[in-house]
Amino acid sequence: MDGNTVLRWSVIAVLMLGMYWLINGHKSGDEVQDVPQERYVDAPNFAPDVLDVEPGKPAPLPPPPGALCAIQGNRYDAELSSRGAGIRHLYLTDPRYTLRDEPNLVDRIRVGFGGQPTPVPDPERAVLTTPDHERWRNLRTLFRTAGSAPSPDDQVQYDRFDWSLDEHDGKTCKFSYQDDRVRIVKTIAAGERPFELNVDTTLTNLASAPKTHSTSLEVFAYRTNADVKGKLGRVSPFQTGVECARGDEVQRKSKGDKVFRSPPFWLEEPLVDRYAAIANYYFAQALVPLDLAPGEAGAKPVCGVLIEQWYGANEKPDDDGAGDIYHAKLEYPKRTLQPSESVTYRQIAFFGPKERNVLADAAGGHAHLQDLINLGTFSIIAKYLVMLISWIHAHVTFGNWGLAIIVLTIGLRLALFPLTWKQIQSTIQMRRLKPEIDVLNAKFKDDAQAKNLAMMELWRKNKVNPLGGCLPALVQMPIWFALYATLQTAVEFYHTKFLWFTDLSAPDKYFVLPFVLGLTMILQQRIVPQQGMDPVQAKMMTFLMPLVFTVMMLFLPAALGVYMLTNSALGITQQLAVEKLFPRAGAGGTAAVAGSGSA
Repeated sequence: MDGNTVLRWSVIAVLMLGMYWLINGHKSGDEVQDVPQERYVDAPNFAPDVLDVEPGKPAPLPPPPGALCAIQGNRYDAELSSRGAGIRHLYLTDPRYTLRDEPNLVDRIRVGFGGQPTPVPDPERAVLTTPDHERWRNLRTLFRTAGSAPSPDDQVQYDRFDWSLDEHDGKTCKFSYQDDRVRIVKTIAAGERPFELNVDTTLTNLASAPKTHSTSLEVFAYRTNADVKGKLGRVSPFQTGVECARGDEVQRKSKGDKVFRSPPFWLEEPLVDRYAAIANYYFAQALVPLDLAPGEAGAKPVCGVLIEQWYGANEKPDDDGAGDIYHAKLEYPKRTLQPSESVTYRQIAFFGPKERNVLADAAGGHAHLQDLINLGTFSIIAKYLVMLISWIHAHVTFGNWGLAIIVLTIGLRLALFPLTWKQIQSTIQMRRLKPEIDVLNAKFKDDAQAKNLAMMELWRKNKVNPLGGCLPALVQMPIWFALYATLQTAVEFYHTKFLWFTDLSAPDKYFVLPFVLGLTMILQQRIVPQQGMDPVQAKMMTFLMPLVFTVMMLFLPAALGVYMLTNSALGITQQLAVEKLFPRAGAGGTAAVAGSGSA
């Protein structure tokens, strides 16, 4: 393994460790996010949640669940409730997303939600992860400005009230509410496309005078600090963020962002025409204002997002058991209705995996939900790599993602070989000068400055650039980093089996791959020892670098390990071929070749 390979691996290691520090190296500590407590105006018959604790009083008893309604949608099952007219549970039905034979299991119990033991859906099994409280039920709708005092001009008098379940047929749930001021009909129906729900909400003014309302629709997620904590070299796939998209802009915010630390705490983006969303590596919850689809006319809503600390009485914000509630909402401008006038708000809600072909067509395609896939700094390159590996998967490996990774790696090595060849040529030139370099090392062993000057003169005289192999390596790095991002974030590898791997998106649970990769790196070093290093340095490089990457691979996805192992095997093959064709003059051993290591 030569200096260029060491450079490439070292930069990768530094970037991995830097990413780990950025995600996990700074905690909020004891800093408390002073978000005002939510206050609601409740209808007289509305039973409070266990979270609605009043000072000096015991927590309320758990309320009744409300009338339940089931929807069997395209690749998902959902259960809704008349309490909030929102979703209680939503589970994906594809076998690879259910994880176990009992996809509806809820196996984590948290205390800290109103002091009550509360079931919290396992993030490995459920798309919706918030505890089942009315205030956090996805697709919950409010019709008053948050925190405002009641007014005679309000179209809707209450924030929370009990809906009636009027109709349900397995595909549609129709809820209604009526008093002397308003009739509200909210219909939630399975969409034709995968993972979609159509939401229509109609308000009719029943009063004899004009009344004003403000409509908002919201989605939620909950993650503990343990869920989002990364491991060496890898960001947790459940690291969650919130997004607002309008026009060509996408605003992304993550936990700890300073915008959530001071009033008004919410980030609001006006005139949103695409989506409001919560997303992690593999899954997303998004709201799309359907009234703004092509050919439609409607008011553009505001996208509001918030990441809110949530922890128990004896916890600190950064304890593993503490967590955050993620909010994303569409809030429409205030509207005044004349007597008997009606208005309808329409949205499409997406709850599912970030499958690229599904996102491209989601909500009719105009919202461009594929932007929910964030491939990082080198996203332009990564998008082409995604298209390439998808084509290979469909047409070359016939549905095998593991083989698709191997074929893509081989193809990239072949495509980048012209750059690799320049590195090889640079190394061959350096190799021819090795006898003279050895003489200079012996002659100026006690005078480093003189040795450096002599070396520079030797290189100038022979028209050799000692860094000539580095530039091609640096040019290739964006491609390898883009591939790293692609393999680490692709939902296509989620619970996908290959060889002995039960899940290409997870680390090798048998630890075979990390140690095989470490052995191949040691083999590279033994085949091609370092030039210009003293024996102690060479021994350290032989074992230290493989050890570092063996430890990293204990936590990295198996898909990434398959790529790295394939690349390493190709590097060894390339080294052996070059050593056969261009042996080091006057030596029975072998010499290093630039660019022959893996990346």
